[in-house]
Amino acid sequence: MSAKMIEHRGVVQRVDGGKAVVAMETAGCASCGQGSSCGIGKMASGRPATLLTIPVSGNVKAGDFVLIGLPESKLTLSALLGYLFPAFAMLLGAWLGASLEGSDGATALGAIAGFIAALVIARIVIGMVPNLMPAPQLILPQSRSNAFPKEQYHD
Repeated sequence: MSAKMIEHRGVVQRVDGGKAVVAMETAGCASCGQGSSCGIGKMASGRPATLLTIPVSGNVKAGDFVLIGLPESKLTLSALLGYLFPAFAMLLGAWLGASLEGSDGATALGAIAGFIAALVIARIVIGMVPNLMPAPQLILPQSRSNAFPKEQYHD
């Protein structure tokens, strides 16, 4: 059973030494079903294309349309480590600051200290655990026809 992938379309700009430079669209992925209501897609629209350098195996040349895939499970883990962990650490720091000192300043300093500590811990964990961060993969799209099989054989 293969892992679910989140995919973005891209165009190969050039291939150098076994690595392809791919320009990705920035309109959002629509992989999660949110489509046009996705906040990330709205923020990204109108920006220039994102360039990625990805190892390539196979016959890929400049101008080819490709898909860039990220394993959904690793992306979820990265989101938890990058968003949820710092938020909880900030709340914990704010609670500790408020319980120790009781002032608003101590609460704010505790929140800042918790947030910074979470960023440092996340950076250390990412460095120590190999393959924690998702690596984008180049996927060559299969040649597909838009026609349904029955449309090809009319009576």
